[in-house]
Amino acid sequence: MPRFKTLQLKITLLETRPSVWRRIVIPYGFNFYQLHQAIQAAFGWENSHLFEFGKQALSDPDGIGIPNDEMPVKDARRIKISTIFRKISDKFTYVYDFGDHWEHQIVLEEITNKEIYTAYCIGGKNECPPEDVGSTHGYREMVDTFAHGTAAKKRSYRQWLGLRSNEDWDRAYYNQREVNKRMALIAPEELTF
Repeated sequence: MPRFKTLQLKITLLETRPSVWRRIVIPYGFNFYQLHQAIQAAFGWENSHLFEFGKQALSDPDGIGIPNDEMPVKDARRIKISTIFRKISDKFTYVYDFGDHWEHQIVLEEITNKEIYTAYCIGGKNECPPEDVGSTHGYREMVDTFAHGTAAKKRSYRQWLGLRSNEDWDRAYYNQREVNKRMALIAPEELTF
């Protein structure tokens, strides 16, 4: 049996319409902190909030994240993803930003014998909501504003997002090249904590 294994994961941001998802390939030896970094890069999140992996959203007694005084979780830097993702269709949940509660479903789609040392993206759809937009409710409000809102409300969102005065936020935007440029910055498998 070859010593190299690679996992293909489909990660879907729940409660987004149209669906926001990414398909990534990662080394079997990654830990959960590296998976967190891969998800942040794949979706374009800014890694400015807490996160937790678990079988059930937040407050999982077996949750995985970065331990602190308020969050008794297992240390993501010390747990390999191979302890959870063992067979096709295994599922896990990733929650990013406990205030906005961006819940992602992770599904193992494929296990292959490829030699890779860092993660990369092989597919995806739609732009990730911006940080601090106010959860799925705020996201839907922003999407509706750009589709049917007043000029004043659109202007307000443009200023907040840093867009040009005539530019609209495009929820259908997805650029795999940009995604993989971000993912190339993730520490390789052998440089774990």
